[in-house]
Amino acid sequence: MTGKTLCVLGCGTSLNSLTSLQIYRPILIPTPTGNLGTPILRSLLNAPNNANELPLTSYIACVHSASSETRLNTLFAEPIKSGKLSVSRGNNASAIARSDVIILAVDPAQVEATLAEDGVREAFLQEGEGKLAISVIAGLSRTHLSSLILGEKNEVMEKSSSKKAPHVLRTLPNVCAQVSQSLTALEAPGPDFPNSHLRTAEAIFSTIGKPLHISPRHMSATTAVAGSTPAFWAVITDALIDAAVAVGLPRPLAQAQIYQSMRGSAEMLQSGLQPGELRDMGTSPEGCTIAGVMVLEEMGVRGALGRALRESVTVARAMGGEGEDKGHVNDTRRV
Repeated sequence: MTGKTLCVLGCGTSLNSLTSLQIYRPILIPTPTGNLGTPILRSLLNAPNNANELPLTSYIACVHSASSETRLNTLFAEPIKSGKLSVSRGNNASAIARSDVIILAVDPAQVEATLAEDGVREAFLQEGEGKLAISVIAGLSRTHLSSLILGEKNEVMEKSSSKKAPHVLRTLPNVCAQVSQSLTALEAPGPDFPNSHLRTAEAIFSTIGKPLHISPRHMSATTAVAGSTPAFWAVITDALIDAAVAVGLPRPLAQAQIYQSMRGSAEMLQSGLQPGELRDMGTSPEGCTIAGVMVLEEMGVRGALGRALRESVTVARAMGGEGEDKGHVNDTRRV
């Protein structure tokens, strides 16, 4: 399989220091506003050469600021030295022109400005099959992104009739990509979308977790169901840890127990065990577990969690702005 080049637009991080981090061991990169560019790039660089038949041999990390460039040069020193990765600052058009696959991971507020830069739209065009443009930006529909790339009246295509427009794929990874455990939704593309491009996308997102094909009508809901729930788990675990400290456990010990309990429970559920079955396995007549479960029910925790998720889905649908995604009977409100 012929090697291809991938570039990621939006690889900046907010770390003050990355000097102690090394690329070839598991690391956590806290990034602002859900930034996913750097974690995706890190996982791709860590993947074996033949991992999932990944057809990529070189990478370009695109950044906006000098500070981000310096940080990435430190973080990715080894692949940069080997020539596998280059860092590009302030020249997105050149990076896109040299790439076969482009991952759009910029801040949603910067999408229009980024795609309007000189030469960027023309750089997306390619002879033959056409480039693969992958969006990981929440709240941006495939139709809207395509119009931003080509212009509302397809003026870019009119200037270059011999080249093909990029094939745009909308995806939704979540923050767990930072530890290669993301659930990434891949929106089902149109019938003219090349199978080879879809296989490439599957291979890319297999390096950061599990890709899952989702119909367009379910993408806004998935934005919340897969994307918001890590924050929900964080709130729940934080409450449990505080309670454990209140009854006498040192915080590090409480954290270790709660985190491992969550991890083990998740693996049991992923094996096919139903949530009710897992609950029943841990409860006994007049036992401590059923006593705690009854408090959760009496306090309406089940309903509160359901309401929180429905609210997140409602807002996600409003962000998407898609007409076919309105009027759902179980939304929390009309937007």
